[in-house]
Amino acid sequence: MIFSERHRPHSVDDLVFADLHVRDLIYRYATQRPSKSLLLYGEPGTGKSEAVRLIAKAICERAGLDHFEAAHNGADAHPAVFTTILNQANWQILQGMERALIIIDEVDDYEGKLPSKMRTFIEQHPSVQFLCTTNYINKIKPALLSRFRAVEVKKPTSSDWVPRALQIFQAEGCEVSHAQVAQMLQHFIGDARDLIDLVEEYILSGHLAAAPSSVPKSVAALLAQDTSTKGTTP
Repeated sequence: MIFSERHRPHSVDDLVFADLHVRDLIYRYATQRPSKSLLLYGEPGTGKSEAVRLIAKAICERAGLDHFEAAHNGADAHPAVFTTILNQANWQILQGMERALIIIDEVDDYEGKLPSKMRTFIEQHPSVQFLCTTNYINKIKPALLSRFRAVEVKKPTSSDWVPRALQIFQAEGCEVSHAQVAQMLQHFIGDARDLIDLVEEYILSGHLAAAPSSVPKSVAALLAQDTSTKGTTP
């Protein structure tokens, strides 16, 4: 398995948020499942889509569903989409789900392309719960917004990412301290994918075999080794 897939978040516990109350809310939706549909909003790269994916994964695993095929994108909205959603919801309920679950990324496009349709669907089908995301909360009309628990997801700071980066280094067999990782990330402004790329780059630049069973090396040693090779001819 490639590095990025090996360290992609596998549960809500692997997600990183700037606000603790947002983290706790995501955990409640994954474990206790509040009744209201959820809408995560904020700038791109804050982990909204990954959060709703992992909430759905946790719920489906508890329900014993082997796969989840009810994820949509607002960019692909068309007049028949709610017929498709209803069919998916009915299938989930037939499989034993107490309440069906539907993911919609970029839900603001539904408002633009299918005005009022989603609000009507929510009113007519209380057995369906939506997990939605948007980068443009101001495009969603109040009448639809009131049907959701709307939560702003802010971008994590560099210090917020330190525990997750430390976890990845340790999983790869690297002996590294919290302080060393904090120093490495002091100017980091990316998202989860960027973090995984950065950690992989540090490991590869030190010529460390990426395997948990390898002999641990410190990041300081890896960087020193990398510095010593600079300026040499391959």
